[in-house]
This record gives sequence, C-alpha cells and structure tokens, in this order.
Amino acid sequence: RNKTVREHYFKIYDIRGVKIKLTLSILLIIFIYSLLNPAISGYLSSIKEQIALKSVDQLFDYTIPLLSALVIFLVFYNDYKNHTYQFYMFLNKRKFNDLMFIRYWIYTLLFCLGSFIAGLFYYRNMGFLNLTDIWLSIRFIPNILFLSSFLLCMISLTKNAYFGLFMTLTYFIGDLLSDARLFKIFSLGANTNNFLYNTSLTYYLANRLILVVLSIVFLYLACRNRRIR
Repeated sequence: RNKTVREHYFKIYDIRGVKIKLTLSILLIIFIYSLLNPAISGYLSSIKEQIALKSVDQLFDYTIPLLSALVIFLVFYNDYKNHTYQFYMFLNKRKFNDLMFIRYWIYTLLFCLGSFIAGLFYYRNMGFLNLTDIWLSIRFIPNILFLSSFLLCMISLTKNAYFGLFMTLTYFIGDLLSDARLFKIFSLGANTNNFLYNTSLTYYLANRLILVVLSIVFLYLACRNRRIR
C-alpha cells in the first residue's frame, strides 16, 4: 500500500500536484517577505525589557500556522465531501490510519521546514545561522503542529470538514483577539505576547511542550482507524 501511495499519490490524493504547488508557493512568498522585511535589530533587547513585539512575531506565531491548517483542510476536504474516507478506512486493516498520517506529514513537514528556513532569514539581524537565530526560528514549530493536528482531529472525529474548520477558526480568532488571555498556557501566542519575559521561562517552555504533546494526541485521535463494517 505504501508503494502505491508513493507511485500514484498525484493521481489519487493530489491531482496534478495542486496542493503541493500551493504549499510551495505560500512558503516561497513567506520566504521572500522574510528576506525583504527582517525583524528589527533590537528585537532581543526589546523582548528582554518585557515588550511584546506583536507586529514582529505574529507572522510565525499565527499566520503561518493558520496557512498550514488551511492547507490541511484542503488536503482532506474531498475525503469528507465525497465520503471517500469510508473507502480508505475500509481498506485499512490496521488500527492506525497510516495513509492519513502520511498525507498529514507531507504538508505539515513542508510548513515546518519552510517556516524554519524563513525564520533564519527573518531573524538574521540577531546573528545569521548562530544558535540564537536557530532558536528564534525553531520555537514556532509547535504552533504549526498544534493547529494543523487540531483541525485534522476535529475533521476526523466529526466527519465534517466545515465543522473542523469552524472549530479551528474559533480557537484561532479567540486566541488572537484576546492576546492569549483566553486560552493562556494553551495559546499560540507565546512569542507574540512574550511569555518568556512577561511570565517566566518555565511557563513559556510548558506552553511549547503542551502544544507538542497535544499535537501528538490530536494526530493519534485523527488517525486511529474506526473501521467501517
């Protein structure tokens, strides 16, 4: 089956590679923007003074994770619109839907990698490719994993792509407009709202870890095979 996925992916799941091309186009635009509009050179000193540089970090905290989630929505939309998910579930004799798992990771990994590379250039004024630049770039990956897996989980459990999108947008908008006060430690906005210096290192790291753990849980729930008999 895995060989079939590799050989016929663009004939079955992504006709003519439209979704892959869309993903790469989005990431190219983000990279160009990061290249032309780097973060201010005083970024580190500003956040250490407990200043929340929302205009700087929102691109990676909120915009890119939302774009990743929207692509995941498009990737699995037809599965539930046409009820083809029943066919995939019937064919899968395992307890875990590895086809869904593989399809999820194809796009999510592209966004994680693209976000990381763009971040290296976006925060280059803090020292290009040094440990600080790498840390500033990698710290946003939990957001991408969390929002994308949450959306997929909601779609898979309810068998309704629109409901999954509605729940995801409700969480996203509530978190963004409340400046992370609504969901607190479960918020995407740890960097935008400077949890690191406005709260504590422990709280910030707990937030990052919680999002990763919840991502794993959501992905497991989404891919757990509830077979059609």
